[in-house]
Amino acid sequence: MDSPTRNSISNTIQELSRKVFDNPSLTISDSMGPNDIPGWTSLTFTQLLTEIETTFNFKFKIFEIIKMQTIGGIVDVTTQHVSQQ
Repeated sequence: MDSPTRNSISNTIQELSRKVFDNPSLTISDSMGPNDIPGWTSLTFTQLLTEIETTFNFKFKIFEIIKMQTIGGIVDVTTQHVSQQ
């Protein structure tokens, strides 16, 4: 079975973001970060990462989490993990 593409992973993360940030019309982009998404706090960031880990069945490493500053960074790291499965 083929691995999901970066685009399909981004779409899934958008759906998870809508759930976590309680905003059904939220549209994310790679450049968006904490200052761009209403409701982004350390707690919602952690919830989003947990949702991603559960959905894609892997665990982020602490050094990866520390470097994640944008949605694009989250998508990139997620894509790397998924492609290694």
